[in-house]
Order: sequence, then structure tokens, then C-alpha cells
Amino acid sequence: MAKLTYFKIGLFVISATVIGIIGVVVLGVGAILQKKALVETYIDESVQGLDVGSAAKFRGVPVGRVEQISLTSAEYATQRQYVLVRIAISSNIFQFPVNDPASPELKRELERGFRVRLAPQGLTGVAYLEMDYLEPERNPPLEIDWQPVYPYIPSTRSRITQLSEAVERILNNIGDINISQLSDSIEKSLAAMTKLADSANVEKIGMQANALLSEVRETNRQINALVGNPDLKSVLADAASMAGRARQLVERAEKPVTQMLVELPQASESLNRFAKRLDTVSNDLPETSAQFRQTLQRLNRLVSAQQRDIEKTVENLRAAAENMKQLTDDPGQALFGAPPPPSKVMQK
Repeated sequence: MAKLTYFKIGLFVISATVIGIIGVVVLGVGAILQKKALVETYIDESVQGLDVGSAAKFRGVPVGRVEQISLTSAEYATQRQYVLVRIAISSNIFQFPVNDPASPELKRELERGFRVRLAPQGLTGVAYLEMDYLEPERNPPLEIDWQPVYPYIPSTRSRITQLSEAVERILNNIGDINISQLSDSIEKSLAAMTKLADSANVEKIGMQANALLSEVRETNRQINALVGNPDLKSVLADAASMAGRARQLVERAEKPVTQMLVELPQASESLNRFAKRLDTVSNDLPETSAQFRQTLQRLNRLVSAQQRDIEKTVENLRAAAENMKQLTDDPGQALFGAPPPPSKVMQK
């Protein structure tokens, strides 16, 4: 009975071992048969935490693994001490070929900012390679003076390195600050402000400000009382009525005066013709007729001399009509507005 039990245990162990070996072989064959493309990058910083077999990911998606870590001076004839990292990437994981360094598609993607950088994995100190598209102007490729064996994907500094460099620059700037000089300047500024505050009569300024505010309030109250006064409204109404009547009067007087100006040249011309006729007739009249002719000529010259004065009088009447019209259109402007410009007629 005991021998049968040992036989079953042995058979179980052997079966489990065979199944495990078959699984490893199947998975290993799948990984071996999968097509890989080797690419290389150069890192100008410490790669602590990165080992052979570390993952290479594109935005968190595994795309390959690290195959080799070395120095560029050990692989190429150069004096540059970069870290050389060769990565095995699945050849069909991207839409562009990564195994052909002369491929235009690969060059276009590198110009768009396809880069590799070191990234930490948690707080354990383990690192992996992260691939992503970054800004090309801020992440230029490293300068190399050799021909890479495998397709070259440029790298950029890791976020930890960028953060440490930024902190170091801040600390250097803080170290350059002259604390003693800065504190002396602050003390001098505070002393000057205190002196200025002591010299200023704040209480007197406040009293003047309150007095000014009281005067403004009183002026505002008087203006409101003036505007709301019913007598002012009655005066404005009377002024508007008076202006309307004056405008009607001027409009009635303007037409006869205008007609008189139109007819005045005709009358003068008629007088001239009449004088000429008198001159013709006076040749046959006695001396009394000559005196009558001279009288008519004087009358003609008098009318001609007064024609300009009559025109000025009509222009003054027109200006008065315009002023009365403006007064009727806006009585408030006549009471509270600025004085009107001087009349062009009066300037003449």
C-alpha cells in the first residue's frame, strides 16, 4: 500500500515537471520566433537602475527590452563618454520601420521628436526606457562623430535629471544673493517709509479731505435743488414760448426783407435808366430842368451808397433769426451752456 502511494506521488511530480517544461519551451519558442529589430541610443547621464533585460515602453506599452549596456568609447573610435544602450524592439509594433536607418519614415518620425529617455519605475530604484514624442527644439540629439551600427534613436535627459538641474540652478542663484546687502536695503526702505509717514500730517489731510467731500455734497445738493425747482421749469417753458414767438416773427420779417434785396438792384437800374432819359430830355430844358436832373442824380448815388448798409442790415436780421431758432430748439443750452462764438457779421 505504501509503495502504491509513493508511485502516485512520483507520477504527479513527473507530470508537473513535464508540463512546466512544455510551457517554458512553448513560450520561449514564441519569444524566439518573434522578429526583433536592434536599435541603439546614447545617454549622457547615469543609467543607475537600468540593466540588461529592462523593459522599453512607448507611453506605457511594452515594445522591447534592453539587450546591451556599454560605453560608446568601447564600441566606437571616439572620445565621447556616452552610455550606449542597444534595444531589441518588435519590428511590427510601430507604423514605421525601426530596423532601416535609411528609411524616410524613420527620419520623419525622428524630426517630429521621437525620443528615448530613462524613467524610474516606482521607488525601488529600478529604471526602464521610455519612448515618446517630445518637442524637437528643446530636446536636440546628442552630437556624435561615428557611424552607428544599428539605427540610431536620439535620447533626452530624464525628468529626474532635469529636475535636479533646475534645483541646482535655483540653489546657485540663491547662493549668489547677497543676503546682508538685501537686508540693509530693506531696513533703509522701512526707515524711509517710517520717516515719510511721521512727517506727513495724516490727521490734517483727513480733515481737508472730509471738508472737500462736504463741499462737493453741498454743491451737488444745490444743483439738485436748482434743477428740481418748479420756478426754473416755468422759466424754461416761458423762454421756449418766447423763443418760438420770436422765431415766427423773424420768419415773417425775413421774407419781405429778402424780397426787398432782390428788387433793390432792379430799382437802382430803373433809376439809372430814368436818369439817362432825364439827361436826354434836359438838353432841351431850361436851367431849372438841369437842377432837377442834378437832384435825381444825387438821389441815385444816395441809393447806391446805402445798398451795402441795407445788405448788412438784412444779414444781421438773418443772424438774429438763427440765434432765436437755436434758443427755441435748446433753451437749456442758452441758460447753462458756454457762450456762442462771435458772429461773423459783427466781425465784418
